Amino acid sequence: MTAKYGKLSTLAALSALLWLPAVSAQEASLGDPTTMALTRKLSVGIAAGLMRFDTNFKFTDRATGRSVFLDSEGSMGLPEVKTIPLIYGFWRPSPKHGLGFSYFSVFRQSELVAIDRRFGDLSVDGRAVLEDDTRFYTLAYNYTLFQDSRAFLFASFGINAIDLKYDFDAFGVLSIDDEPVQTGQYRERIEQFAPIPMIGLDAWFAITQKWSFGARAAFVAGEVADVRALILESRIRAKYDFNRNVGLIIGLNYFDGDVTLNSTDVKTEINYGFEGLFLGLDVGF
Repeated sequence: MTAKYGKLSTLAALSALLWLPAVSAQEASLGDPTTMALTRKLSVGIAAGLMRFDTNFKFTDRATGRSVFLDSEGSMGLPEVKTIPLIYGFWRPSPKHGLGFSYFSVFRQSELVAIDRRFGDLSVDGRAVLEDDTRFYTLAYNYTLFQDSRAFLFASFGINAIDLKYDFDAFGVLSIDDEPVQTGQYRERIEQFAPIPMIGLDAWFAITQKWSFGARAAFVAGEVADVRALILESRIRAKYDFNRNVGLIIGLNYFDGDVTLNSTDVKTEINYGFEGLFLGLDVGF
């Protein structure tokens, strides 16, 4: 379900990126006034997002070839819907050049007590706790490709950093494929910080002096040390400016990432996805 709606969101964002400058060129010939949304040189905002998550993990022991698959929301009971904070901003010292940043974090936890449950290939007779404490950072250089009185389109080049932290604790009898492999306490921790190259396109189109719409599509791919990542992110946004300095923003966000961690003993494959609605306020000058 996430992948289906995510593809639709991405296609819509990409279509808007191509469509907005063309519409703007037609409207600009009518002599449009300068809009509030396109005149700011500095803007900082904070938002809250209500997101639906879909994440899973696969651990493969390199020595034995044995794999364990965990569905975080399904079998492990992590909250599927969660509110997350988002901080973002940009600085445009000139019409052609600028810097942008964003930060958001996720914290989810589940605890299953007195259980005898199967989690894919893994089963636990006892107690299990799973915690997700992951952070995402973006820092990008923005280059304006097109701009007039109603719209601008810019390309982003930068770094998308993933600060991944997952803890899985189990106590009791741990079995894989119904074969007991450990009795007592079992702990698996994933803790990795990976800065990955990012490229994206972002467009804004002002309908009136107060209302504007935007679309963004970003692609992250690369390998750093023992980490390989492939990420697709898209956003569709609407903004209402109360005045030249304060605005309200609402939008849809889609994120889908495949991250592989290669260590000496274990190969960890992670699919981290979410989509949902965000609402926030920003201040600009």
